[in-house]
Amino acid sequence: MSVVKRTIAGAFTVALGVAAFLPATASAAPVTACQAPFGADAVPADGLCSATSDASSAAAAYGDASADASRNALALALGLNGGIASSSAVGYAAPAAIAFGPGSVAEALGLNPGLSIAIAAPGSTVTVDSLGGVTCDGPGFAGDLTTLKACLRVN
Repeated sequence: MSVVKRTIAGAFTVALGVAAFLPATASAAPVTACQAPFGADAVPADGLCSATSDASSAAAAYGDASADASRNALALALGLNGGIASSSAVGYAAPAAIAFGPGSVAEALGLNPGLSIAIAAPGSTVTVDSLGGVTCDGPGFAGDLTTLKACLRVN
């Protein structure tokens, strides 16, 4: 299995594993999903999420989220239960952004090869940028394996 495929599989596994531990949403409304594997664009009729990728990449967004991937990259964004998430990746990067709860914002920008993740709790803003570092403004976690920088805030 190539390095790109292992990186993509690893990033999805980490992001979905983290999402599995988040509390369930109180609403029974379905979550909008946008998947853009290998050169596709996805924007559903409700316009809540969007995902774009080139032929060598994959992007997926769920809920109020956007994901964009190009040049052998992967981007994953989950905006759940009032959270807003965005993820953008290029050149073998695999960032994931997860925002859960009212007023939460998670942004992940991957510009260098490697994994990164931003997880925002209700009322917080968490960012990870492989050039600018990580920030946690409110409860959340951000980590970048490219720069080995991380932040964790519980209150």
